[in-house]
Amino acid sequence: MSSTIEDAAETRLEAQGAKEHRRLVAGGAVIFVLALMAYWPALRGQFVWDDVMLVQQNPLVTGKFGLGSIWFRTDFPLANIAFWAQWRLWGDHPAGYHVVNVLLHAASSVLLWRVVARLGIRGGWLAGLVFAVHPVCAASVAWVAELKNTLSLPFYLLSILCWLSFESSRDEGERGRALGWYLLSLGAFLLALLSKTSTVMLPVVLLGRGWWQRGRIRLRDVLQTGPFFAVALAFGLMSIGFQSHGAIAGATVQTENFWGRLAGAGMALWFYLGKALLPLNLSMIYPRWTIDAGEPLVFLPLLLWIGLLAVCWWFRRGWGRHVLFGLGCFTVTLFPVLGFLDMYYLALSRVSDHFEYLPLMAPVVMGAAGLSLIPKRSMLRISGCALVLGLGVLTLNRARVFATEETLWRDTLARNPAAWCAHANLGWILAEQQKYDEAREHLDASLKTNPDNAQAHCNLGRVLALQGRLLDADSHFQAAVKLKPGDASIRKSYATALADAGKRMEAIPQLREALRLQPEAPGQLQLAMLLYQAGQCREAVAEYRQVLARQPDTAEALSNLAWLLAACSDATVRDGAEAVRLGERACRLTGFKDPQMVGVLAAAYAEAGRFAEAVATAQKAIDAATAGGDANFASMNRRLLGLYRAGRPYHETPPPVAPPGSQ
Repeated sequence: MSSTIEDAAETRLEAQGAKEHRRLVAGGAVIFVLALMAYWPALRGQFVWDDVMLVQQNPLVTGKFGLGSIWFRTDFPLANIAFWAQWRLWGDHPAGYHVVNVLLHAASSVLLWRVVARLGIRGGWLAGLVFAVHPVCAASVAWVAELKNTLSLPFYLLSILCWLSFESSRDEGERGRALGWYLLSLGAFLLALLSKTSTVMLPVVLLGRGWWQRGRIRLRDVLQTGPFFAVALAFGLMSIGFQSHGAIAGATVQTENFWGRLAGAGMALWFYLGKALLPLNLSMIYPRWTIDAGEPLVFLPLLLWIGLLAVCWWFRRGWGRHVLFGLGCFTVTLFPVLGFLDMYYLALSRVSDHFEYLPLMAPVVMGAAGLSLIPKRSMLRISGCALVLGLGVLTLNRARVFATEETLWRDTLARNPAAWCAHANLGWILAEQQKYDEAREHLDASLKTNPDNAQAHCNLGRVLALQGRLLDADSHFQAAVKLKPGDASIRKSYATALADAGKRMEAIPQLREALRLQPEAPGQLQLAMLLYQAGQCREAVAEYRQVLARQPDTAEALSNLAWLLAACSDATVRDGAEAVRLGERACRLTGFKDPQMVGVLAAAYAEAGRFAEAVATAQKAIDAATAGGDANFASMNRRLLGLYRAGRPYHETPPPVAPPGSQ
């Protein structure tokens, strides 16, 4: 009989376990599906703002630096490694990066549900759903650059889950298992910090959770979180160092003293709570508040926040303890971005939606727990569905805003017309669309608000240069160089504008300085061409050789160098045999399909005295150019063909013409 009872009990337990497993799988699947639906427009979106800089133009990602060096060049190395891996999977196609961000966000939403359930708080699944579709998260999920956020949060939540398992095993006397969970929790926290150091406040949250559940913080709680605090302190100092000597080196981000920053922190806390509860009128860049620490009223928001916490403390033996824990977690996790520490973004605005990604969990959980107190299950379901549906629609619309850079900046300016960064970025987008007058309006507006915006000066210079107004453009380029003398991209843009205007001798020193600041093959190819066009063939040859020393299979460099060695007016530069070797290699790399490179090879054969091959190769270049509709190049090679048939190579006479192999 007892055996039968035990078997029946075991069967019931297995059935309950299977049912619970199905419930978990179904619940997680719903969260994933809703997240994908809410962010569907972003999945088909472009790179926006600094996505290009962090992915396409990031030497840590594209392979200029090895995996080993990534760890020492940024304060979010794990996120860079994730970008590095994705670059090898998707290259410069943004869809893959967007999918990864959304999947990580959905995974965090599921983990949030499980953390809330482990803490014994009601409404965990609803909290996961709300977090998955909350529109404030769009600034992290739909923005590829914020992989830092979406990657760090799963590790943050896993660390909490492992910590809870550690405490459970410790209390049950299972020391070996407890140690394993403890090390896993610490390891997950380390991975979160390596993804983004804004997760640095986790040890404080762990101590707060102990107070919330036990009513006090014990000495062993402090000792056990000690390693977490040590790691957090180390990463916090590292991040401050990277910001000070990297992103904001030499820049003034905030002018307020401590009291001004304290007042701003109080304003930010209410701002973030308001956006969590009523996520309307979201913006990429919010208006930047002006704070006068000498005005007593600016401290009112902070005093009200302290008063709210004090009321919760007064009622801590009842409802106040739960609310205080939630608000405490919200306050603590926001601390790194409240303005006490300098970071580049604070020069644009004192608040940002992407700063609230991690802290948002606290008000979401509090709201879901509050809704779960509705006694009637039908009313709870209706309220929950309405909330999730409403937030999902808002997120869908917000994701559409992030789908293209133009829509993002137009939306930002509609909500914050003084956003000088948005004006500057939209101005260049319009310039690329050849809407030069509208572009100038936005760039002028950017400089009117912030005359020290070097990139806006540079972009306005580029627009004016494209319109042929080089004199006006030059003043803006000079201002940009003066504001940011160490910015290679600005100097390269200036050099390009000068070269396009025919001022090659003025362009050369600007381009040389750009390459000194940031060596790169395309810039060096441009410099070599400028030197050649300026009649400095020997210097051009040296530049091409440097490019080929680093990248031997650069077809353009091979062909252009071959042309110089074959046709340069300076006889001491010419070397027919080497020109043939370089020309043949360039043609092999391009499958003998580029008529310009084939034409260069013909000139190289002629310089080497191999006229029969020169004639045959020149005819191939003529045929290919004719088939491709390039009548001018075909005509030029017919003239050269006459020289080759007469047994004469082609040598330039100053000033040089563009070589047939130039691109």
